[in-house]
Amino acid sequence: MNTAKFRAESTYPPVVVQPVDIALSRRKGLLTIEWEDGMVSELPLAYLRGWCPCAACQGHGTVVQFHPAPADIGLELMAEAGSYALHLRFTDGHDSGIYTWGWLRRIAPDSPPAGLKSGRFEGGRFEPL
Repeated sequence: MNTAKFRAESTYPPVVVQPVDIALSRRKGLLTIEWEDGMVSELPLAYLRGWCPCAACQGHGTVVQFHPAPADIGLELMAEAGSYALHLRFTDGHDSGIYTWGWLRRIAPDSPPAGLKSGRFEGGRFEPL
């Protein structure tokens, strides 16, 4: 067995690309994340609200589905949750979603499939609706 390969596959938590800069434009309704690998992701706030991963929005199963949010939704609060996520409080009062770096990267328009995603993730695979 290749020891180096085994170590890479057995790391916990899994290696996730980290953000190096996060900027919120309330005027544009946009969260911009610059990642350590050079990718820059622009995430509309309504899009983020639609992809809230919390149990209240998604239930307790393995499917995470996009739920459209009002285009004019904003953020009241943005705070880092540990060193692994963002905690967001939207202007509709919703604040139970923890947006991990991995989740933000997965839903980013730059991640495959390219563009803003509307559909669902099941078992880690995206399925457009």
